[in-house]
Amino acid sequence: MEIITYNIWDLPLWFVRNRKKRLLEIARYLVERGTDIICLQESWSLEYRRALSEYMRAHGYHDAIHQAGIKRGNGGLLTFSKFPIVSVRFIPFGRRAFAVSEIIGNKGALETNIETPRGLIKVINTHLHYSPSTIIETASVRLRQLRTLFAAIKNEGDMPTVLAGDFNEHDMVNEKQFERLFAKEGFVHHAPSEMTPTYRAENPLVNNWINRIVTSRQYDYILTRQIEKSGLNVRSYGPLYLTPVLSDHDPVSILLS
Repeated sequence: MEIITYNIWDLPLWFVRNRKKRLLEIARYLVERGTDIICLQESWSLEYRRALSEYMRAHGYHDAIHQAGIKRGNGGLLTFSKFPIVSVRFIPFGRRAFAVSEIIGNKGALETNIETPRGLIKVINTHLHYSPSTIIETASVRLRQLRTLFAAIKNEGDMPTVLAGDFNEHDMVNEKQFERLFAKEGFVHHAPSEMTPTYRAENPLVNNWINRIVTSRQYDYILTRQIEKSGLNVRSYGPLYLTPVLSDHDPVSILLS
């Protein structure tokens, strides 16, 4: 069972390059790869979100947003599954993010309960706060958002759970505050201890006037909790470096078997 998280850079802004072509190529890539569960972030445009959903449904995927009837206010999140979707819930983070774009975007988490061949699994797709400000301590905002999410699922700690998305926190699992929070909530990160970039300086979609960075960053992650209860273990985990690149972020894959 493969799960992929992917920030697809579908911002409805003038500087986003080749949006329509890239999104179609992303959908084709995921379908041809045969990925079982897909968590997408930054699917902001209603037009392209609808086109993506129609394409994926035509290729046998269930669409969490379509099934739940959520068209707006879903934080730019899309989740697709080859397996039947039992229930869907959007958990908003609130509007205390200090950035106008974040308030308009209504960031949150998309919780999808999926009936897999190994039983019911909860998949949480999220996109945490980002601000270019050096004055405001944005890590504290991301920690608060995670606590909001964990409070919403506190009565479901025994359910096998996958938490995936763009966390906007560089090398997050080695940051003590995040490490302590994940340990308290029972979430495990399966990557090697060294940083594996998912937002790379050499990516041509990053190397432009508005996105340019000097040092590559690791922002995208997949964590699990209690998946062993489904008889599953992590077989492989890490970013996928596509050629050509299709977004300013790299997709991250976890393979469970």
